[in-house]
Amino acid sequence: MQRFFAGMVCGAVLLYTAMHYHIVRGKEGVFLVPKISNNLSDTYVDIRDFHLGDWQDHKPLAAAMVKNDQGEMLEGSSMNSFRSQVDALVNGLFD
Repeated sequence: MQRFFAGMVCGAVLLYTAMHYHIVRGKEGVFLVPKISNNLSDTYVDIRDFHLGDWQDHKPLAAAMVKNDQGEMLEGSSMNSFRSQVDALVNGLFD
């Protein structure tokens, strides 16, 4: 019976983490980014080889990273315009 309750607690903690945080693997390691909306999209994302098209497919992740002052993870010279667009969007939504 103890294993059942331990499994329930472990599952609840994992579900809470998946619903409220993006688990992001970058060049500096693995880190948690709080989500803007609570859902199960983009729970784990490896951004080490992301290009502009990849970021456009993961806009909620990019917005969450900019909102939580982790925008420097959006690397690359081609990313400057995309980063400024996401930053303007986040500032418009949350200011």
